Parts: sequence; C-alpha cells; structure tokens
Amino acid sequence: MIDELRTERLLLRPLTLDHVDDYFRVYGDPRTWEHLPSGRHTSRGESARAIERSMLSRRVYGFGHCAVVLREPVPGLAAGSFLGSAGAAMLDVDAWNLGYRFAPEAWGHGFATEAAGVALAAARSARPETPVTARVLASNTASVRLLERLGLQPIWRGASSDAPSGPDDTTHLERLIFADRSISDETLDAVIALG
Repeated sequence: MIDELRTERLLLRPLTLDHVDDYFRVYGDPRTWEHLPSGRHTSRGESARAIERSMLSRRVYGFGHCAVVLREPVPGLAAGSFLGSAGAAMLDVDAWNLGYRFAPEAWGHGFATEAAGVALAAARSARPETPVTARVLASNTASVRLLERLGLQPIWRGASSDAPSGPDDTTHLERLIFADRSISDETLDAVIALG
C-alpha cells in the first residue's frame, strides 16, 4: 500500500475524511469545473462520498486519490496549503483512471503535471499489470497537454452517446481517452461507456 508520495515541491497523502472541507472547497468551486459544470460538488456529503471511494480504492488496490499539499511556500501560497487532489482510482474493469483537480490559486505553477506524474508512477507501482487510463473532455486543452507530457497516448476520441439522457448526463460531450499501453476492446468499451 502506498502511503505518502513526495516530489520536489509537493506531498501527496492519502485522502481521509479529515480533508473533506478542503476537498469540497476545490470540488465545489465552479471555476474548477469550467469544462464540465454539472460535475461540481454541491454538498460536503458529495465530497465525503468521493473521499470514501478513494479510501476504499486504497484499501483494496493499494492506491487511490491523494491530498496534494505544498511543501515549501511559493508566492501567494503558504507551505502546507491544500492545493487539490491527484491519484488514480480502479475502474469496474481492470484499469486505473488517473485524475487530478486543483484550486484556481494553484494553477499556473506546474503542480498538476508534477502531482499527476507521481500519481501515474504510484498506480503503476501498486499494480504493474494494470493499465492506466485517463478521460478528458476534448475542449480541456490544458489537461490534454498534461497527459501528453506524461507520455500517455490517445487511444480514442468521440462521444459515448448522441444526446444527453438527462440534465446530468454528459456522455454526448466529445472526450479523449488516454492510456499508458494497449488495452483490450472490452476495457476500452467500458471506459468509453463512463462518458
């Protein structure tokens, strides 16, 4: 089980319910959901459930999402600041889903690339036989570039459906799926179906 990860500037610690207020501050901020407004957390309970899923992933698969904390101060941010989260969650198929989200005040420092890179390495270390995937909206060019910098390859582009089936359905939006290796058609179909 992976406990704490370190980079030159960041600490990544397993998320716990002690992080719920900070997590909700980031995940409830509309600015962090510019490309997918319907994904924004609207309650602390929603953030708590996301953290609980990450805690379960860590217990069962050895890794989950982490709180990303600044080790040393940078202009405008104090040491110990909760910047956001980064990590990987096991999907219902045998594949990781790499993800990250950062507070707006942390943008523009390269923290997402740094944290996602160490999270990618941790997922590979926890289960080397399991592919790492990442889903991103095609309109989110910053995340597309980040995944390319990490060396992930685009393996699919499109929409899971022609039209939304309800107000929270986003499967009609164009997405890209990246992976660190070839994956089976069955796994790809399951990742596409997630929207």
